[in-house]
Formats: sequence, C-alpha cells, structure tokens
Amino acid sequence: MFKKIIVAYDDSPASKKAFSTALDLAQKYSSQLSIVSVIEGLSQWAEESVDEVNQALEQAQRHFEFVHRGAIAQAEQCGVKVTSHIVPGHAVEAVVHLAEEEKVDTIVLGALGHSKILRRASGGTGSLISYHAHCTVIIVR
Repeated sequence: MFKKIIVAYDDSPASKKAFSTALDLAQKYSSQLSIVSVIEGLSQWAEESVDEVNQALEQAQRHFEFVHRGAIAQAEQCGVKVTSHIVPGHAVEAVVHLAEEEKVDTIVLGALGHSKILRRASGGTGSLISYHAHCTVIIVR
C-alpha cells in the first residue's frame, strides 16, 4: 500500500509534519519518497514582462531547492530513496497530476500550508486533492 509516497512540501510547519509522517511511512514500508513543491501565483505576473516572470520563477525555484536539500538529506540519512520535484502551477492540479504521473499510491500533506489557494478554495487544498486523487491521501494535523 505504501510503496510510492509523495509528500507536498512548502516548508510550512504543517508540511514539515507531513514530511515527518511520510518519511516514517517510507522507512517502515521500504517505500520510495517523492517531495513536491508547487510554485503558485504566476498569474499575478500576467501583466508583467517575461523577464519579471522568469525572475519570480527562478527565485521560487532557488527557495524550494534550498528547503528540499534539508529534507533530502534527512531522508537519505534514514536510508530512504528520495526524489525532488519543483513545479509551477495550481497546487491541487500539480500534486494530483504528479501523483498520477509517478504512479504513487499515497499522497501525504499537511492540513494547512503556505498555499494561497487554501484561503480561496472551498474545503481547502487537502480536501480538493483527496477528492481528485486516484490514490490514498493522508492529511496530517
């Protein structure tokens, strides 16, 4: 059941708890672990220049690469095979799409994160991911 796990990670306290849970499951079940962070809010740059959009993407990419490094090191110390994904887009769509693409059987995410969509969407990101996902979703509090 827990052979391939994906964890949504935005460096918020809730996503750190989700990562700990996903790492624990990966250790116990000898699972592969994928960390995903979604670069959201690019539509706010729609009226800006391409250079400004690229700059925002690069800044977010560097931020998530930095936070992933610590998580990757922790997973590797525990003997867990880990991959990292940083993708632009809508949090729900990106996580669900990646989970399908990677053929994971479990998505782990925090109950609350930094996601802007959480404040706008009815039911929040976790509810929407669990509704659209093809697999088990664990929401960590």
